[in-house]
Amino acid sequence: MDAHIFIDNSNVFGGAQRAAEKLEPGSVRRSVRIYYKNLFKLIEDGFEPATRVLAGSLPPGNEPLWEYSRSQGYNTDLLHRVDRDDGRLAEQGVDEIVHLKIANVLLDFDSPQVLVLVTGDGNESDFGTSFLKQVERALKRGWEVHVWSWQDQQSGKYARLAEATTGTLVVHQFDPYYKSLTFIQEGDYTVSGASVHLTGRVVEKLKLD
Repeated sequence: MDAHIFIDNSNVFGGAQRAAEKLEPGSVRRSVRIYYKNLFKLIEDGFEPATRVLAGSLPPGNEPLWEYSRSQGYNTDLLHRVDRDDGRLAEQGVDEIVHLKIANVLLDFDSPQVLVLVTGDGNESDFGTSFLKQVERALKRGWEVHVWSWQDQQSGKYARLAEATTGTLVVHQFDPYYKSLTFIQEGDYTVSGASVHLTGRVVEKLKLD
């Protein structure tokens, strides 16, 4: 069946770093990396992708990732981060672009189709749009929906919607595949003011059901 895949890269990457604290004690957040080859293989398993979108922000520069993603057929939507009042950088407009593109495929393709959404974000944006609302719209149009996220990054709104809907909404979690989706970048890291050297960990083979 044709699938339309949308990945919120910041949510996935941040979720992996957060999951590492529980699933790989002793790791350092900044050392955790995503192995995108296996991530793509996992979320695409069993489907024929008709749309592939990977959305993220710049900086930090991550051109090898974007180039690899493009080589795998992913449209990369990248926006520069903006300064917040506290001096930190924050995303702006990335989620809204993905919400719009999901709306477009819902209009352009007749069911049966599959929406594969890779994010745990269940919040409404500043402009009143959300991933959750797009999932609801897809279900109303007879689409099958699959939502992937890390457990601690996943809004409970998706599980509650899955229980309440008469449509097909399947909620997946990346945690059982943690060591097949991540690796540890060897190097020296600063933790609580102290320098720590970490030995790298390679990614494990992905085992699909």
